[in-house]
Amino acid sequence: MLCLALCIAPPAGALPELIDRIVATVDNHTILWSELNYRLRFEAEQRGLSVFVESEQIKALRREILDAMINEQVLVLKAQQDSIQIDPSEVEEMLGQQFQMAKSSMDDGEFAQMLERVGLSERQLKARYRKEIRHRLLSRQMRAFVSYRVHVSHRDVEEFRVAHQDTLPWQISLSHILIAVQPSDEVLQEKRAQIEEVQALLTAGGDFATIARTHSEDPGSASLGGDLGCFSPGTLVPEFEEAAFALKPGQTSEPVLSPYGYHLIQVREKREDSICASHILVLAPTSETDQERARETLEHLRHRAQNGEEFSQLARQYSGNPQTAMQGGLWGTFPKDQIPEFLQPYLRNLKLGDISEPLFFDDGGHIIKIDDDQAVLEGLIRESRTARAVRQLIDEYRQQIHIEVRLDEENLRRPVQNATGYLSEEHGADQAAQ
Repeated sequence: MLCLALCIAPPAGALPELIDRIVATVDNHTILWSELNYRLRFEAEQRGLSVFVESEQIKALRREILDAMINEQVLVLKAQQDSIQIDPSEVEEMLGQQFQMAKSSMDDGEFAQMLERVGLSERQLKARYRKEIRHRLLSRQMRAFVSYRVHVSHRDVEEFRVAHQDTLPWQISLSHILIAVQPSDEVLQEKRAQIEEVQALLTAGGDFATIARTHSEDPGSASLGGDLGCFSPGTLVPEFEEAAFALKPGQTSEPVLSPYGYHLIQVREKREDSICASHILVLAPTSETDQERARETLEHLRHRAQNGEEFSQLARQYSGNPQTAMQGGLWGTFPKDQIPEFLQPYLRNLKLGDISEPLFFDDGGHIIKIDDDQAVLEGLIRESRTARAVRQLIDEYRQQIHIEVRLDEENLRRPVQNATGYLSEEHGADQAAQ
């Protein structure tokens, strides 16, 4: 079976520098060392591990990720055998978005250096992205096909409730209501008048950067003339972003209220997926009284939900998070052992259907419900059964195809030669990207 390695041709008498190598084959498909380590870096970061130290944890995680990548490839091959199709235009659309995101995170010089460092041309990098996207879509289609055949009855849901009366299931769905901690009306009126005075200076022809240096109360940007740099959606608080992305280059906003106070925002440049902006901030600080007022509101909403009102409807009506409010407060679904650490103390003693006491983070106060409505529990059961069915399908199909793993250190360190010597960097990269 053909082995590929991407190597730089060495000087006479010197060992070649290994750039890439196949670490597994699934039928005639390959998984590269670079692809594996790309996943490893991401997963290690999520778990707070360093990939620069080859610890036993990193070695175990690498093996775990490689096994998952093999299973993904098996599922893709099964999807292809079952003639599951994906829309090529969807692949190209996702490729364009993903490639643009990769390029926009660095300037042209940095991007070129990155390509040179990994030994790929832009065309080859796109080929890798295209392959990854096709596999992702095929895998998603296959899982959807399996899920479609999973039946969950009303009785299944009731049995699930009984089985988890005293313990949470392996996966839980969380919804929340957010109430922002806001200054009193008197403080807001005072700060509004202050920001309008600054706005008048701009209207009279004042230079934005100069006025920001003397009037902005943002300690991080005032000395820079209010410059916030460039940012993409989801970076800053929603109130600020909504106003900023609605502006055209050169425009300055009306006063915008956020949890920090009042802003005047000026957009300097708009890019495909980000904007560059400056702001002037007049702080509107909150007090313990303001937090207590938010707590009382949350306690009142919690009491209403416990007395029969739909939590989802209360979230739509009162939650200060517009994204989750539109979904009835739905925050996310988490494996029980992967609940975000900052939430764990507040959920430790809750059961299905319980609602937490008010808790406060930087964005305000929350109450959190462990969802137990029919649709949510049906979804959790379906997801669990689908995962088991997919696992069984993978295990069965693995027995029908050839799988070889080459993760041992000896193989990784030993460059592979073909009949003419070491594979050239360009030639090897082309084959690996296919």
